[in-house]
Amino acid sequence: MGHATLTATNKPGDGLTRATGTRRRGLIAAVAGWVLAATWLQLVRGPGQRAYDVMWAEDSTFLNQAMRHGLWHNLTTPHAGYLQVVARLLAQPAAHLPLEWAAAWLAASAAIVVALISVLVWFASGRLLRSRWARGLVAALVPLLPQAGFEINAAVNDLHWYLAFAAFWVLLAAPRSVRGQAGAAAVCVLAALSDPLTALVLPAALVGVLRAPRKRIALIAPAAMLVALAVQGWVHLAWATDYRASTTDLTDLPVIYGLRVVLSALTGDHLLGPVYQSFGLLAVIFAVLVAAAGLAVLIRLATPTVRPVVAVSLVSSIAYLVVAVGLRGTADFLDREDFSLGGSRYTVVPLLLLWTAIIVLLDQLRTRTFAVGITAAFLAVQLLSDWAAPTVRSNGPSWRSGVRTAAEECKKPAGQHGSQATPLVAEEAPGAAAIPIVPGPDDVTVLVAPQPVPGQQPLFAVVIDCTDLR
Repeated sequence: MGHATLTATNKPGDGLTRATGTRRRGLIAAVAGWVLAATWLQLVRGPGQRAYDVMWAEDSTFLNQAMRHGLWHNLTTPHAGYLQVVARLLAQPAAHLPLEWAAAWLAASAAIVVALISVLVWFASGRLLRSRWARGLVAALVPLLPQAGFEINAAVNDLHWYLAFAAFWVLLAAPRSVRGQAGAAAVCVLAALSDPLTALVLPAALVGVLRAPRKRIALIAPAAMLVALAVQGWVHLAWATDYRASTTDLTDLPVIYGLRVVLSALTGDHLLGPVYQSFGLLAVIFAVLVAAAGLAVLIRLATPTVRPVVAVSLVSSIAYLVVAVGLRGTADFLDREDFSLGGSRYTVVPLLLLWTAIIVLLDQLRTRTFAVGITAAFLAVQLLSDWAAPTVRSNGPSWRSGVRTAAEECKKPAGQHGSQATPLVAEEAPGAAAIPIVPGPDDVTVLVAPQPVPGQQPLFAVVIDCTDLR
């Protein structure tokens, strides 16, 4: 009877079910905690004005258009010649919030998306990496890459760089189920509809499909991505606008990769300028030789199944820098005397992919825990060194202060608001890089980062109808 009662009240598998439920709750709590921590770290990064109180340049363009047009119009309107679907989806709600919250909404939503991408990388990398330390490092680099602090941190306009890295991982570590491929396809489509350069990570699909046990299923995400890229191609051809910032010297591109990716990976951005200004191309050549020698040794020790993963990571890293900067123009990147971190947005994906190759190789070593730990410590020191370095938002202006000043101005009758600046980059039009929004009699202008040169029209600003502030 006692045994019968015990069997009735404690069915076989109850303990396993409870353990599974406990692990699931623990996993959910860990993911939520990481997302909150990673988001907060992005929002407080850098000195001076915080990202949540400073609106970045192109983000203000998305806000201007969200305040004037519907979601569908904005989703189908290119920015800089291509669609930016994710940025538009995040910017649209800002038009319906109190204006003082707009900068915080844009910064926080961008930071959350990056934190969620890091979670995706953690789970996807589990199909390729043996060590949790390696998985943790490649995931943590997404929101905490030292070189990301200067220019693209917590900006919706720059999410397409991170989305490309997310697409790389779901293509490389192809999910085995139809449901998993559907999720991967969604990531790839959003990435491709946010930047046509995402096509540069498509080679990862070759490795992913070859490694997949069910190759037809593994083709779902790449096929969906190709459709989205075709849409981007049609949009670009239909608008046919040239956004080249300068001419391109092809011989500069390898040197730019060596300087802004390889040398920066060794020094971090804080020391990159002083090292380059002191030693010039010698420092770049030394860094490339050291990196090449180290990679060659690690590749020789790697198993044959790992080498294609490393190859596609390195090829995509180089291609992302060469193609992106080649289309933009190579001017100013190699200026030694007046060295600047401007354009660092072009280095984020190449750096993430380079570190991916290195971490994958280190994960193959017998001493993987020690090797990955040393690498993590090296990057942590680099991050701490770069943490307090000025960013493009450090000097403001404060968004909340600007909105309050505008609200005071709007207390005056229409036509008596004084001279209001006209942002030169505020609207989009077919065949034009951008067109201004001229403030009307009852409009006010709120400036955004970067601070305009005194006496010149700002490139970016938000033009607000006073009825929204009264």
